[in-house]
Amino acid sequence: MATQLNKSMVSEVSIANQALGFLGSNPIISFDEPSTSAQLMRDQYPFIRDAVMTEFAWTFAAAEVKSITADLSTWGDKFSHPIPLDWLQVLRVFRRITVQPLVSEGWTRQGSFILTDENTVYMWGIQRITDTALFSPEFVQCLATRLAADLCMAITENMVHKGQLFTEYAAKIDSAAASDGVQGANEVISGSKLISVRNSGGFGTFRGGLI
Repeated sequence: MATQLNKSMVSEVSIANQALGFLGSNPIISFDEPSTSAQLMRDQYPFIRDAVMTEFAWTFAAAEVKSITADLSTWGDKFSHPIPLDWLQVLRVFRRITVQPLVSEGWTRQGSFILTDENTVYMWGIQRITDTALFSPEFVQCLATRLAADLCMAITENMVHKGQLFTEYAAKIDSAAASDGVQGANEVISGSKLISVRNSGGFGTFRGGLI
């Protein structure tokens, strides 16, 4: 549950201003003001927020859903399960939930659908969260740093500072992985590991226990 402190202090603008502070730029009052910084933040914030949300299996953004379908893929050889519209990533697909969940073998993502051999599956993934009151403190730090890094050249034209910010961002993602993991299952989902998960529904952690 979001705390009153989160609700009163964390907003899209406050996160943007933290990023601008990293760049040595003046804060903004709103995304609608005519300044270059406000316009850049308004245009880029939702895309960078989603990108950071898919870097790591944040516990505040983790979601699960059961899907039952009789719909078949175009070729008719697989069941076609729709991915929830507000999901950014599907990390795991299970064919049965028991004490030790069983991973669905051979599942693939095709557009906005998961194709499997089973007509009933359980998906676990990352849901798009836009309410800043639900963001974890670690996510806020990572998002502000990534905003600063991505907009550094447009605002400061300082390539060296941009590189330093991306290095700091990577370190904060690593730190968040360790911190968020105390609360339960966690997983960094970028790079080759994500490709493996997408293609095979590979093995990892789920609700704090091994799959």
